[in-house]
Amino acid sequence: MSYGGTMAIDDSQRNFTRITLGSFLDKSVCRVSFGHTQTNKMVAAASDTAVHAAITGSSAAQTITTGITNPDVPRVLKVQPGGTSADVGNGTVQVTGTNVEGKTITDNFKLTDANTDEIDGTKAFKTVTSILIPKTEGTAATFSVGYTNKLGLYHRLFPDHTTIKVVYRSAAYGTPTLDTAPTVGDWDEQYIEKNFITPATAPDAAKIFDIFYTYDYWSVGEVSSYDEYLTSTSTSSTSSSTTTSYTTTSTSSTSSSSTSSSTSSTSSSTSSTSSSTSSTSSSTTTTTVP
Repeated sequence: MSYGGTMAIDDSQRNFTRITLGSFLDKSVCRVSFGHTQTNKMVAAASDTAVHAAITGSSAAQTITTGITNPDVPRVLKVQPGGTSADVGNGTVQVTGTNVEGKTITDNFKLTDANTDEIDGTKAFKTVTSILIPKTEGTAATFSVGYTNKLGLYHRLFPDHTTIKVVYRSAAYGTPTLDTAPTVGDWDEQYIEKNFITPATAPDAAKIFDIFYTYDYWSVGEVSSYDEYLTSTSTSSTSSSTTTSYTTTSTSSTSSSSTSSSTSSTSSSTSSTSSSTSSTSSSTTTTTVP
């Protein structure tokens, strides 16, 4: 037999439950955590320009705060250099915004001279507030900011003993489909923006995603007495007993040898009827399990 306690945190996009399990002797042998992140909307496909359209390079650094569109759901961003590759140069595009907890975060995208390959970020953004473009080798380079298919989570993941599943549907109450195993981008117990996954089935603006994760932790704690966890209830049933005695009559005779005379006497004894009923008693002993 085992006992457990639960803790739940619920809102429109995050759900979390923790259960502690044990036996009569071992208080907390296993702690199981279960959480999930809901997108609550159709998730758009990855895009090179969803956050900001191409920004033309300049001989001076630029901080862009207008023309920005926030990601549809928390997700990892990307920078796409373009234009004339020779004008790109070395430098860092820095994006500033907030994570799912509303805290300010930044992500740095390293540019390489003459390279126009896509650069993926390492943090999931809920909002974007500014984009810093470094000075370039020429004014024919461009830089756009978009997002990847890496979806941010509302909980921190543990690197060990964690299982992740993804379910998607084509309508809010549509038939759910269990996806194959997602790719985990990172596990970070400190920074929530570093916890994200890539679904095996790519977002395409036609699917809602639910991301589920479980974590189990095993440890042997202090041995406790049996009674500490025992919850028992005993109730005696109502009983009724009735005893009834019956009337008996006996006759004795006395004889005399000389006169041949006899006298009979009658004795009668009647016992009373007695009835006893036991009352109902109830005793309950309850111990709250931590």
